[in-house]
Amino acid sequence: MREINEINKCRKSSGFYLNQAELIDILQQGYQVALKRAALEAFVRAAFCRKGRYEAQARISSYG
Repeated sequence: MREINEINKCRKSSGFYLNQAELIDILQQGYQVALKRAALEAFVRAAFCRKGRYEAQARISSYG
């Protein structure tokens, strides 16, 4: 959070680009988007891993 506050500072006017309420709102929205993307990525990776395991099991079963 400290880094975000540093980036939010206007250097020339010694103010801030966003006030605290605006900053919190943007962070909450960004968090929701990041959470959804991470969940989708985890789902896709799990699906590919399962597909690979099923294909490997099918190959092993067909030899036996």
